Amino acid sequence: MPSYAVEVQDLVKTFGNFVAVDHIHFQVKEGEIFGFLGPNGAGKSTTIRMLCGLLMPTSGKGRVSAFDLMEEPEKIKQVIGYMSQKFSLYEDLTVMENLHFFGGIYGLSGSLQREREGQALKMAGLIELRDRMTRTLAVGWKQRLALGCAILHEPSILFLDEPTSGVDPISRRNFWSLIQQMGERDVTTFVTTHYMDEAEYCDRL
Repeated sequence: MPSYAVEVQDLVKTFGNFVAVDHIHFQVKEGEIFGFLGPNGAGKSTTIRMLCGLLMPTSGKGRVSAFDLMEEPEKIKQVIGYMSQKFSLYEDLTVMENLHFFGGIYGLSGSLQREREGQALKMAGLIELRDRMTRTLAVGWKQRLALGCAILHEPSILFLDEPTSGVDPISRRNFWSLIQQMGERDVTTFVTTHYMDEAEYCDRL
């Protein structure tokens, strides 16, 4: 039997009379790159926010890393990495200051934090840009920095919500090579996209 990082059954989210997510169910295996494909407005971001413990489902069941969506959303937040479409970065901080800030949020400190920040810089190819103000970076570099911030605490599951929206094709391809490297380290990656060519990088859709 495979081990599942994410399991969802009859998940529903409504806003008043509007049904944003309508009785969906799926399973994501550990270490898998799982693609959630659909056009804008299909409910992808709403689903991912529920899975990240940021939005309470209206009904249904779900587990993320063995934690219950309804009962243990705070525990889910501790074991996942989340990268939103908007790249939650601080524009008035340098690359290094952003990493340091997010490392602190994840509870890192001392030599461990310095080690993880160094690993993130290297992974994202940002060593030479470490002292650059984030607002001066091209979108592709901001994208890499946002990913670096999301994996500082070495999460077992990574949620990426349309991470390449608005990014040029070469940067998109480079970004996906980073995602595949994460998969080689047995990190489960759940990624939403509306690009068919990106869907081909996923293990399953």
